[in-house]
Amino acid sequence: MTTQIRRPLLNPILVREARTRMRGARPYLILTLFLLLLILTTFGIYQYMVLQARTGMVVLSSHIGQALFKGLAFTEMFFIVLVAPILTSGAISSERERLTYDMLLATPLRPGQLLAGKLIGALSYLLLLIVASIPIFSTVLIFGGVELRMLALTVLLLGGAALFFGTIGLFSSALFGRTTPATILSYGIVLVICGIPLLIASVWPQFSNPQGQSPPPWLLYLNPFSAIVAVTTVAPNVSQPDLPLFSVNDPFMIVPFLSQFSIGILRYTPEGSVVMPVYRATLLGFGLGTFILLWLSSHLALPVRRWRPRWSDLGFIAVIGAMILLMWVTIEWWWIIPPVDPWLMPVEPMPIDVPKAP
Repeated sequence: MTTQIRRPLLNPILVREARTRMRGARPYLILTLFLLLLILTTFGIYQYMVLQARTGMVVLSSHIGQALFKGLAFTEMFFIVLVAPILTSGAISSERERLTYDMLLATPLRPGQLLAGKLIGALSYLLLLIVASIPIFSTVLIFGGVELRMLALTVLLLGGAALFFGTIGLFSSALFGRTTPATILSYGIVLVICGIPLLIASVWPQFSNPQGQSPPPWLLYLNPFSAIVAVTTVAPNVSQPDLPLFSVNDPFMIVPFLSQFSIGILRYTPEGSVVMPVYRATLLGFGLGTFILLWLSSHLALPVRRWRPRWSDLGFIAVIGAMILLMWVTIEWWWIIPPVDPWLMPVEPMPIDVPKAP
């Protein structure tokens, strides 16, 4: 009598990660601290708006809703960027330190299934934190001022950032055999993506030639904070043709310190104000970077013959090639061409009428 072995419906690595991550008091403590951080952010922004109203500034209910939504979205993005790499930086290296990685390789699971189970298992907890924050985000609906499109783009951007920065930690874990160097490398890459371009953009006007020029928008294409502020910024309803402005600032001066993260172009046209946001390039860049890092991690996770061609490489190459082709076809949709500042344009000489001699 033969016994048929049934294949599991779910990835066993995913089931194992989901069970082990919810053990003990640490996951619930992180969840509690995260919700308290969002509550304090909401209370602080609301008190700031009340202070603005008391000082004589016109503050409408929609302004409060937009301020709360922008502050909560920025805080959640900051938490994702901070936590996602550390959740995945020990995915492979911790198995090697516990000497259990060889047993995982001995199972019928392929490296791609192993990495997918580790990545989804780690990000599922992060997804739980995002879902748990929905009741706090619902307070924005009381004040209004937030469109459904803005909410959908924010959720899409948060999910793309969680996947991208989680993949950075997974790549670092597959590259190193120890968790500590993998964590350091993960946050080093995060600093290169988020911190250094922002620092360059802040000092760009002082060192540009001539001085005062705005930084190029492509400098912060992969910066998640610029993207989240660009998504949550509402353009002022003003009709002033031929007046392009750099850096999509906060038109209502709701949370002034957030305006420095928003890099895009705000154009005033005869039809009204048009925002050319940077988050389009951010979403495409996150998607392309995620698949490239997953492809590299699938080779680095192997103990021997890491760079030997495999059939699974065809799938990665097809997806990466399709995304590059999509970015090339839609380059006019996401690539921002900075307008020329009027004061930088050369002044054409005025013709002088010289009286003719009689």
